[in-house]
Amino acid sequence: MGKLIIDLGHGAHDPGAIGPSGICEADVVLSIGYEIESNLKEYDLDYKFTRISDKFISLTERASIANSFGANYFVSIHINSTTDKSVRGVEVWQYDADSKRLNDFSKGVCEDISKFLNIRNRGVKYNKNFTVLKNTKMPACLIEIDFISNMDAERDLKDSAKIKNIAKVITDNLVDLYDLQKIENNNLYKVCIGAFRDKNNAINQVKEAKNKGFKDTYVI
Repeated sequence: MGKLIIDLGHGAHDPGAIGPSGICEADVVLSIGYEIESNLKEYDLDYKFTRISDKFISLTERASIANSFGANYFVSIHINSTTDKSVRGVEVWQYDADSKRLNDFSKGVCEDISKFLNIRNRGVKYNKNFTVLKNTKMPACLIEIDFISNMDAERDLKDSAKIKNIAKVITDNLVDLYDLQKIENNNLYKVCIGAFRDKNNAINQVKEAKNKGFKDTYVI
């Protein structure tokens, strides 16, 4: 079974980037994280979040969590910001281009988010100075979904339906990254209709149930 670390940027006293109307990056990525967690429950994958609540974790601790967990990949989720309020677009940062599978994942995320939000695909970029990319022992990437400094982007990031779709885009690309299969549910659930002192009443109840199509009904 594959192992994945999902890192949700910022948190608690560190709000990250803040949009024109006061929406915080930390809250947006947490909302996306909730949706990804819900999606991943359907798949055979051992995953862990560096945070899944409004708490602060240092950058070095985030990398340490990933290394201790022994993840195959580290995926960090952020929202970008700039002084130029007109800028929009999705980009993904990596330490290097050594992992073809991670390269394909990052390109897929850029392509799919840019299409969904109708924003610029700023592509895959490389930086050896980002702490979470430099200090993780596994292939790692950092997704910058859009620029919260842009008013239209901030509006999209407040839309719960669009948050769900962004999370689905990331999940779908994770499915490809790990070649994931959905978990088959083989559980059986028993239903008890009732308890009777008179056995004849129990037998009659079984007959009624079988007449309605419940062929495996029996008396205990």
